[in-house]
Amino acid sequence: MTVVSALRAPESQTPKLAPLAGRILIVAGEPSSDHHGALVVKELLKLSPTTTVFGMGGSALRNAGADTIVDSEHSASVMGLTEVVSSLGKIRAAYKTLLRACQKKKPDLAILIDYPDFNLLLARALHRLGIPVLYFVSPQLWAWRSGRVKKVKKYVRKMAVIFPFEETFYLKHGVDAEYVGHPLIESTAARKGSGDFCMRHSLDSNRPIVALLPGSRKGEVSRLLQPMLGAAEKLLSRRPGVQFVVPRAPGLSSEIFSSALAALEPTVARQIKVIEGESRTLLENATIAVVASGTATVEAAFSQVPTIVVYRLSKLTHAIARRIVRGVKHFAMPNLIAGEPVVEELLQDEVSADSIAERLECYLGDPAKLSAARTKLAVVKQKLAAQLSKSAGRRTAEIALELLVESRSRDK
Repeated sequence: MTVVSALRAPESQTPKLAPLAGRILIVAGEPSSDHHGALVVKELLKLSPTTTVFGMGGSALRNAGADTIVDSEHSASVMGLTEVVSSLGKIRAAYKTLLRACQKKKPDLAILIDYPDFNLLLARALHRLGIPVLYFVSPQLWAWRSGRVKKVKKYVRKMAVIFPFEETFYLKHGVDAEYVGHPLIESTAARKGSGDFCMRHSLDSNRPIVALLPGSRKGEVSRLLQPMLGAAEKLLSRRPGVQFVVPRAPGLSSEIFSSALAALEPTVARQIKVIEGESRTLLENATIAVVASGTATVEAAFSQVPTIVVYRLSKLTHAIARRIVRGVKHFAMPNLIAGEPVVEELLQDEVSADSIAERLECYLGDPAKLSAARTKLAVVKQKLAAQLSKSAGRRTAEIALELLVESRSRDK
């Protein structure tokens, strides 16, 4: 059995690999990418313990065994045109640090995760250095700026994609791609049955719990937290028994949340809990959720919690996006996966305390509506988990080692 065929065998049948002693660059610029990358690194080091991994990431990648020479939690996690402009210095410094490290350490392979404007530029530089690129978690090229697929075809050796329709898109454009499954399938399954969440946070499991997830970046939180809390204030006046919980993402200052709560009536503010992280566990226990557009919307779908997805960009970024997004009926990923509306969507000026409160009231006042929404959301997980025998982290690690072996073979 060859090394490559061994890697493709089911996990229970995979023999112990000979040490490859490879060097792999990994780049994760955002919190969700950091967690996804950590799953890959853990599997990589199981399959090839002598492989070393370095690059850009946060605490999840560090805990998995990667050497994060650039800390993404302080250097790179931004979103939108105006937000990038304001952080350009840090982003440029991170890019230069990674390139210098590549020139010095000469990695055998690079694994780039999402974060397209940064990573596609880096992919070009890595291509010039002769470093093959595995791209994990595709940019949404099928929705906007599809011309970038030419860069992918030129600079990326293989795409490991997390949605089935993305594999079809890339193969159509002549790019080697494989659907590896969504990383959240495995991480959500591992959290099932955590029954102590309500007890730890003094929540009553017999009363409705509304999860408010304003995002993991300072910019989106500044735009979304206020209307979410405003909706909570309005709803509490009509439904005093409802419990509101806001998870604070790692790396975000607590002052952002305390300042927003201070703007509310003190009696209302005291009824809204802000917790440290635990957004995924919160979703497992929530009755309904209001969620910033992004990875957390898929987490909510996997948890089968009815969701109102909110998306608000700066005016300049939104004006540009309207000109370049083509042929997409929905912006919430669960709706794109299902091919029909399974979650509510509020965009730009629709994101207000009144509109959020109105939609929450519709669900909380109608148990049948809540039940129907949960049933629809089950379709999302079924579509993503279909015909997969391995986790996304495992399969992506296997592909990485396959590419590493190919790279070594060419060098001989």
